[in-house]
Amino acid sequence: MPEAEAPRPSETACADGADPLPPTLSVTVQPRPDLYALLDEVVASAPPGRVLVCAPAGTGKTTLLADWLVGPGGGEPAVLEGRLGAALRVLFSHQDDPQDGSVTACLRSARASGRSAVLVLDDVHELTDPDALQLLTRLLDAAPPNLTVILAARVSPELPWVRYIADGSLTVIGWEDLALDRAAVAAVFAEHRCALSAEGLDTVLGLTAGWAVPVRIAAIRVDAVGDAASGVADLVRYPLPLSDYVVGETLSALPDNLLRFVEATSVVDRFGAELAASLDAASVDLVLAERERFCVPIQRFTSADEMSFAWHPLLRAHVRSKLKAAEPDRLARLHAAAGRWYAGARQPIVAIEHLLEAGDDLAIVDFVYHHGISAVFDGQGAAMLDLLNEPHGDKRVVRLIRALEALERNYPDAAEAHYRTALASDVVALRPELAKAFTAALGVEIAVISGQRMPIDPDTSSDLKIGTGIVDLDCYVTTQRAAACMFTGDLIGSERLLRQALAFADLGAHPRLVLRCLARLSIVSGIRGDLVTMTTRAEHALRYAVDHGQLDRIDAFQCAAAVCMDKYLRCEQLPDDSPIYALASGPGRHQRPDGTTAPISGGHAEVAFAILEARRSPIPTVADADTVGRALIGMLNRGAQAGLSNTFVTPTVAVLLDAGRLAFATEVADTAQNAFGENLDVRVARAMIFLAQGDSASAHELLDSVLAAPEFLHPPLGVRAWMLCAVVAHRENRSTDATKAVRRALDLAEPSGIVSPFVDCAGDAAELLAGIPPGADHTRAFLDHVQAKLVESHEGRNPGLTRSEKVILAELRTGKPLRVIAQQLHLSLNTVRTHTRNVYRKLDASSRAEALEMAARRRLL
Repeated sequence: MPEAEAPRPSETACADGADPLPPTLSVTVQPRPDLYALLDEVVASAPPGRVLVCAPAGTGKTTLLADWLVGPGGGEPAVLEGRLGAALRVLFSHQDDPQDGSVTACLRSARASGRSAVLVLDDVHELTDPDALQLLTRLLDAAPPNLTVILAARVSPELPWVRYIADGSLTVIGWEDLALDRAAVAAVFAEHRCALSAEGLDTVLGLTAGWAVPVRIAAIRVDAVGDAASGVADLVRYPLPLSDYVVGETLSALPDNLLRFVEATSVVDRFGAELAASLDAASVDLVLAERERFCVPIQRFTSADEMSFAWHPLLRAHVRSKLKAAEPDRLARLHAAAGRWYAGARQPIVAIEHLLEAGDDLAIVDFVYHHGISAVFDGQGAAMLDLLNEPHGDKRVVRLIRALEALERNYPDAAEAHYRTALASDVVALRPELAKAFTAALGVEIAVISGQRMPIDPDTSSDLKIGTGIVDLDCYVTTQRAAACMFTGDLIGSERLLRQALAFADLGAHPRLVLRCLARLSIVSGIRGDLVTMTTRAEHALRYAVDHGQLDRIDAFQCAAAVCMDKYLRCEQLPDDSPIYALASGPGRHQRPDGTTAPISGGHAEVAFAILEARRSPIPTVADADTVGRALIGMLNRGAQAGLSNTFVTPTVAVLLDAGRLAFATEVADTAQNAFGENLDVRVARAMIFLAQGDSASAHELLDSVLAAPEFLHPPLGVRAWMLCAVVAHRENRSTDATKAVRRALDLAEPSGIVSPFVDCAGDAAELLAGIPPGADHTRAFLDHVQAKLVESHEGRNPGLTRSEKVILAELRTGKPLRVIAQQLHLSLNTVRTHTRNVYRKLDASSRAEALEMAARRRLL
């Protein structure tokens, strides 16, 4: 006991049954200065209080009190004899009758002495006789102000504790206070010549929580093994040697109902009222109140939702080992019940751990079908699969979930590999109807992401119609059935199915699935050409993503991409502080197992974000344009989706041509042709390239084939095709055809506010639109809007060339000498020279080559 104002041990009396001496300690005591100080404080208080040290066997109650009472040097016989003599004289020297040893007489003598004293009663739990307890109560109630009474017990005796707590005179020291800390545990092991690693020390503390006797037993056992790591591992595998005495004695004193509750709730690491009720029928509140009386060590945890509890880890380990040996069937039932509860609480990893302990294969399969999809979408798929791989890797549903996990990581090749193994003949397919529906849906999603043909054979179509009764699975299957319709041209059917899938949101479908339905409804609108609805739906989906913490999902990026493409088509920009701009500029790339990378946002979103970034300046930089081209080629090579991916081809080619990257634009067109064949988008892209090369005849031929084709012409592509036709006609001096074509472009553009095809033809659009009055299907307001966008988007692009200077610029590209140009235009050589000098000056060029390069970059040719 440290030096303080409190009375010294020489002024104390120790009572312990028939032997008043503190026990002699046979082990090295780990000092507890914090508890010594607490006891000193109680003794020094005015008046002194009462102390109850209540904890299970082996927690160090007697050791604490004996070490505190003896104090430094107290183990020497002469010192101890002197202290005890002084203490006994305090109690008995003033008795009126030395032969009267009653409690009352002793207390009267102690009061009369006026000197401070401490009375320690150990093993008070042995007192069960009502008269003995009444006598102890009298002692506590009648103790004089100069006497501190300390009781030590394994179980709290039936005394009026509430009254003592209410009057503030009781100090309680429990098992948590007695627990050895990290340094003390390390010292115990060092005493037994065991140097534990930090990890080993964590393991011992995790198992014993500082319970003193088990810690010492652990040190002895580890020392006997000889290898610290192996010894600690044995402790975890076989905890009974540590717990048999201390835990066994605690449990043996419990009534049947409390013991059964402790056994039931020990199968889980932590429990609240609801989980406990699912494991045992006893009232949680009543049982926990009874636990207080029997001092069963428990830990409490408080959260915003509820208070939860955990039995001492050594107690849990002891109970589990006993149940496993004596009642394995009951243990399995308890694990199964815990697994069901955790599944309902959306804690799939803990649920799987318990279901695996229960050992019911069918329950595992049912769980994975019911909760595997949500586990993957919650980012817990890999952890769940790690648990299931060895014992249940041969189950079809486990392999299907592994494929879904690969799709979620945007790795379709791995997904297809796992998918094919799931179809192997030796795979166990419990719940075959569920397996059929899930298999068919996964096959569609793999085809969507990898750009393969839709699996629309009769068996797949039939399996996609299976109702499973599982909300997440039904929502997933319906969504993929809608995708199959979308990419086979049945847009009406796709929208109908997506609306059906969206209804599962009311039944608790995972937010990830709801977001996918909303995103794909936006995509359906875009493919159909209804760009206004596409954007409205995309913005609604993004709000849903924000509200449900789904902004990092690929579907949210797709919706952001839809908004970005709408902005591009309207020649508008997202503000720098826009949440969508932050989303578009934030995602990076993730690395696949083969070392390659893929955009976190998905290929379409990556292209859309790159296009919008390139258009933030009037003339795209070469670096920005190349980023767009690489993103598109990467997306097409990874898996192009006809009907969606093709819509990015002409905007990408426009950006590349605007930056003077003709060769790269040609490469993009070639890659697109490999992916889609000679479809409408590819033909328009090639027409754009021909026009950039000055080959209006070839461009004219391609555009005629596009406009005469029976296929649906997507509005942005239609506007671009008609505008290009107007440019060709304008350059060939076919003014009537040019006017007709530009009118048709305006008519198609106005409903969706499409402007970019006009801006992309900057060299001709201003002159074409200048002479176009409002038509039947386009208004003056929209025409003015397009012309304003031309000025706004090309400020600094057109340096103010006159019509004559534009003609000279076009002739300069032919490579003809100025004399030949003058002859062909019927102008004097001096006039041509003047126009040429003006062109150089306005383009900030010093030569024909520089002027042509700058004109090409500014799309003036």
